Amino acid sequence: MNYDIETTASPRLEVEYYGADFPVDALVKRMEEEEFIIPDFQRKYVWKEEEASRFIETLLLGLPSPALFLAKDKFSKKYLVIDGQQRLKTLQYFFQESFPDGKLFKLKSVVPQLDGLTYSTLPSSERRELDNAIIHCIIISENYDPRGIFYLFERLNTTGTRLNPQEIRNAIYHGTFSELLQDLSRNETWRELYGKEDIRANEQEHILRFLALHFDLENYSGNMTNFLNQFMLKNKDLDIISEKEIKNIFFNAIFFLQICIGSEVFHKKPKFQILFDSIMLLIAQELEVGLDCSKFKKFYELLINDKHFWSFAQPSNTTRKNLITRLEYVSELYTNTNL
Repeated sequence: MNYDIETTASPRLEVEYYGADFPVDALVKRMEEEEFIIPDFQRKYVWKEEEASRFIETLLLGLPSPALFLAKDKFSKKYLVIDGQQRLKTLQYFFQESFPDGKLFKLKSVVPQLDGLTYSTLPSSERRELDNAIIHCIIISENYDPRGIFYLFERLNTTGTRLNPQEIRNAIYHGTFSELLQDLSRNETWRELYGKEDIRANEQEHILRFLALHFDLENYSGNMTNFLNQFMLKNKDLDIISEKEIKNIFFNAIFFLQICIGSEVFHKKPKFQILFDSIMLLIAQELEVGLDCSKFKKFYELLINDKHFWSFAQPSNTTRKNLITRLEYVSELYTNTNL
């Protein structure tokens, strides 16, 4: 069932959570044993030496640290890090005594008694205090509603950059489907058609949207974000639609476009998304009966100069009815295109 928090009469989400206190050395051990799942967009360590040192200093001074937000992953049973990966990595690096770049991790810009010390050179009593220092964690139960965890992730993550929906999906619904989307987005033909660099997973969402509408249009109710969430969740391990099916429909469509229209088919065109999924869905549909390149070229020129087609790109035109009307209009335009 799709869920729209903005339109549902009772917006309350059923998200079970509980608090747990972990000593620092237990958190470090879990990091070393890869018991935490850190999403791709969080993996870069961005804290400066002074920031990292001050966090360690906070613990050594006996001051409380902000809580970590974790979710018990219902698939792997590991902990998905919603907020706190910089702190977790700082602890790991301090215990290892080196940053990712190999630089020695010694405390800097802290109280004089601690300045310049590493984990191994801390007095044994201080080292023991750090090992046993408690960090509170708020843990979302593995019985979480996937819709609720999506909104929670969107609100709680403090990476400094607002996450877009596909980045959140890749974190929550991590699996072979997510990996496949990332792989498809790196394809050379796709890169030429897309025509720009994209490090925020937007292009993966374009591909996901095409696949979801092609394979699961009947379940689209008008909320695209929830529709894509549900499609990615239920096929997270490619149990419903196989990798072979996905690659076949995606590659056949983009190879046809490159050969017939050229790599600039979408370049400098307004409203990329509406043009992309309209054309891709039409090709996917027509590939079953055979596509004529000459006819498609003429159709393409008619389409990009069709004011009525572009009127579907209005922000208000996101209902199921409007989407179906647009796709039917595009299909009819192609059918009526004469050579």
